[in-house]
This record gives sequence, C-alpha cells and structure tokens, in this order.
Amino acid sequence: MSEQTLSRRFHINRHCTAPYAVERNRYLSFVVAEGRSRSCLKAVTNLLYCMAERLPLHHETVTPAQIEAAAKQWSTTLGGCESYRHNMERWFVFHATKWLRFLGRLQVPRIKQAFATELGAFLRFEEQERGFAPATIVRSKHSLIMFFNWIAGRHKTMRAITPEDISSYISTMSGQHRWKRTSIVAHVSVLRNFIRFAQTRRWCAAGLVDTIDAPRIYKLEGLPQGPPWGDVQRLLEASSGDSPGDIRDYAMLLLITVYGLRSGEVRQLRLDDIDWEQEVIRVHRSKQRKTQRYPLVATVGEAILRYLREVRPRCPRREVFLTQVQPFRPLTGAGFGAKLRKRFVRLGIVPPCYGPHGLRHSCATHLLAEGFSMKDIADHLGHVSLAATQMYAKVDITALREVGQLDLSNLAAYAERSAHLATPIYPRGSMEALQAVAAISLGGLL
Repeated sequence: MSEQTLSRRFHINRHCTAPYAVERNRYLSFVVAEGRSRSCLKAVTNLLYCMAERLPLHHETVTPAQIEAAAKQWSTTLGGCESYRHNMERWFVFHATKWLRFLGRLQVPRIKQAFATELGAFLRFEEQERGFAPATIVRSKHSLIMFFNWIAGRHKTMRAITPEDISSYISTMSGQHRWKRTSIVAHVSVLRNFIRFAQTRRWCAAGLVDTIDAPRIYKLEGLPQGPPWGDVQRLLEASSGDSPGDIRDYAMLLLITVYGLRSGEVRQLRLDDIDWEQEVIRVHRSKQRKTQRYPLVATVGEAILRYLREVRPRCPRREVFLTQVQPFRPLTGAGFGAKLRKRFVRLGIVPPCYGPHGLRHSCATHLLAEGFSMKDIADHLGHVSLAATQMYAKVDITALREVGQLDLSNLAAYAERSAHLATPIYPRGSMEALQAVAAISLGGLL
C-alpha cells in the first residue's frame, strides 16, 4: 500500500521496513475503501509511521491516555504556531484511536462496558420489535450510556437501583448539563422505556418504572420557532451565489422552504426520487414510513439540476446532496445545521431557532398567512393528523382577530350554525393542491 501513496524509493523502503508494516497497510486499505484522496492517504501514511514509533504497541492493548501522551510528545517536535501543533495533536489522536480500534487493540475504559449486555438487548428490542428509526435508537443509546456510567461509577448493580438513585441522577445531570424541561423529559422517556423493558426481564426491582417522574410539558404550550418570512427571503438571496457551497446549499434550502421538508428528508433524497420526465419528486417520510409525491417546481428543479451538473462529485453514492471533500458522503444533520447557522450569523439575523427545522415552521406559517386551511398545510407538511398542525393556529393572526371580535353572548347559536358549515378543502394528497401550495410558498421568494 505504501507504493501507491509514496513516490520516492527511499520513503517506500523506510515504511516497508519499519515496525508494524502489516498493521499499517491494513489500515491504509481501510482508509482507501473510505474514499479518501491521495493527498490524505500520503499524510496518513506518514502519520502511521510516527504512531508506530511512539505508541506502546508492544503491549496487547493501548489506552486512550497513552494515545494522548504520545500525541502530546509528538506535537512538541513540530514547528509552527501553538494552534497548528494543537490541531496536529488532535489529528494524531483521531487516527491513532481509529487505527487501534480497527486492529482490535484499543483498550476501552471499563466504565464504558458497564451494562453492555443489557444495553444491547434493549436496543435490539427497539429496532426489531418496536421498529424505531435509527436516529431514535442512537439517541436512546447515548442517553442510556450516560445513565449506566453514572450508576457504574457508584458501583451499583441493576438489581440495586432505587428510585432515589434515579432522582439523584436526573437532578445531577440536569444541573451539570443545564438541561431544559424538554431535555429532561426526553431523557426520562428513554429511561422509562428501558426500566419497563428491564422489569419484563426481571433485571431490576418491580414497580421501579412507576416512581420515575418528569416535568410536565403542556400540549401546544410553545410557538412555532421559525424566522420571519422576510429573513427567509434574505437567506435564500444571499445563498444564491456561484460557489460550490452556495449552489448546493441553495438547492437544499429551496426544498425546505418551498416544500416544508425536514432536514433528514432533504439529506436522504436520492437520485431515483426525482422523475425529470413527469416533473415529480418523491419524499420518503421517515416518521410516517411512507412516500409522498410532490410536483417539481421549475425553480427548485433548476437549482437541483445546476448542482448535479456543476458541483456534485462523481461517485457511486445515490444520495443527491454530498459533501465536497473525500470521502464523499451525505451531510450529517449537525453539519448542515452548522452551515445554516453560519449563514444566519453572516447576515446578522437572530432567528428563534437556528436549525433547518425552523425554516419548515416558517413555510407553514407563511402558507397560513396566505389563507390556506389547516388541512392543506397538513397535507403539504406530510402530517397524518391535523392535531400535529394545530400549533400553527396560534400564529394565525387573522383568524385570532376574528375570534377576538366574536360576540359570545349567544354561543349556542354560533355552535348550531357552525355545525352546518362545510369548509372546502383539497382532497388528501392532491397534486393540484400541492402545486398550488408550493407555488404560493415560492411566490414570495422570487
């Protein structure tokens, strides 16, 4: 593998005769399979040579503390400023950890292995029996690892967990991480699900799940957190540049603002989901586990087509939107959210929510202001029930003013008359309705 990344015979011989050449070449093959560039492979090849010299590989396993010490010692031999040495040190730790984990020689802290059997059984139950989405399972895993580490640090077994332990954990962690009520409720929900599962396996005391309490979250207590439509227009105008990043992000932002898609639905959009002949785009709703068809608006289609022709890298991946550096892969939710936040900060916009989901709220609020019914908006957003769309009624200023002007002295007469009224709505899933909604949504952006 060194022959493919290095050009000079001296360097090739040095790497081939250095210790652990087989292990280093195995890792380089793994890096090549990831799709890394040649320049990255050359840098990793030289880094592996330094790792073989400084890591205590004569031991059966290597601890993270030993990796940190070797990285710090190696960074002191480098020139440059302090920031450069710090970045190189982090790079050393990243690849050393990845290399040793790949070889099976990374010593994981024992506390991380606490309750590994119980955690694995519960995650398999959520995936296979309850059919939860991968993102939900990952959140459950992270939340439970925090709880298991906290319990293991107090040398407690699963059977010995008491209600006082759970209350102490929630109060301690919420104080350390400054959790809000919604975060506490999310963690408690995961904890309840696990304790309920553990009770069926008789791993813990019976009735423990009934003692877990959480703050009350009132239904529809908050407002949709989205930027005003004028700020959305400014954001799209500033993103319609000619750089590769602008071309890609502009197409993604149009999909969110016009169709009200979720971030994951845009990032998981595949090339096969766009029917250019019929001018239809298919969106896979991960929450409802269904596929919804939309008319492909010309402006959105042109933005996607420009990205595919000018920017998208040539690779076997079928996702539409990919990273710009190797290995080419779909964008992560955190990565796309960070890019959107930078654009807001650059424009001096301070929205209630910096994430892409706020743009979905802005789309729904704008359509409501344009006079569309709740049923139209629910179909456009992919909601199965109108109950999920009710929160937007709190920002329908026109309707709220009409309610405020009602004479409630004869409420029974209003109720009797309203019972005979039929509100005209579009049929569910109507392509004409979606075309009309998308046109209105896009109308204010041109």
